Amino acid sequence: MIMKIGILSDIHSNSEAIDSVLKNIKDVDEFICLGDIVGYGADPNYCIEKVKGLNCRCIGGNHDFAVA
Repeated sequence: MIMKIGILSDIHSNSEAIDSVLKNIKDVDEFICLGDIVGYGADPNYCIEKVKGLNCRCIGGNHDFAVA
């Protein structure tokens, strides 16, 4: 069985970008986040909650560690 994995990275608190990606990605079995959920953009809490809702494995990025 082939497993489809969605890779997220460098969201940088950009709510429009994460919403667009999640709207357009189809039939993903598992998500992996490669870090930098926060930083630069205006919606860090929104983006964190979106990623948490995916129940995916995450690696912290340098921006994530800077605010932790």
